[in-house]
Amino acid sequence: MAQRDGLTALSDFTGSGDNVLVKAQVTCEQDLNSHEPYQKGLLWDNSLSSGEIRPFVIYDPDLRLDPGTVYILNGTDHYYEPTDEVQLVLNDGAYVKELYDTNS
Repeated sequence: MAQRDGLTALSDFTGSGDNVLVKAQVTCEQDLNSHEPYQKGLLWDNSLSSGEIRPFVIYDPDLRLDPGTVYILNGTDHYYEPTDEVQLVLNDGAYVKELYDTNS
């Protein structure tokens, strides 16, 4: 696993397994109320067209992301084979910084 320098656009995700830093807005979320993963949802940034999204999955029991909020997130550019999906995975201790809520 490599560490990418600077911010990575969601459109640049390939499922490489690299550690990435992204700035993105949560468009929707689903609290799974399960042991793992704890939450799934969708992210959007300016690199994607208006209909595109990038899924995220959270494995940290203390972390929840809110729809309409923009975050800086440090996670893994991950390919999930069962659903043929490239996603951002946030594991235990992932860096998350809330920037602002677009709904307020």
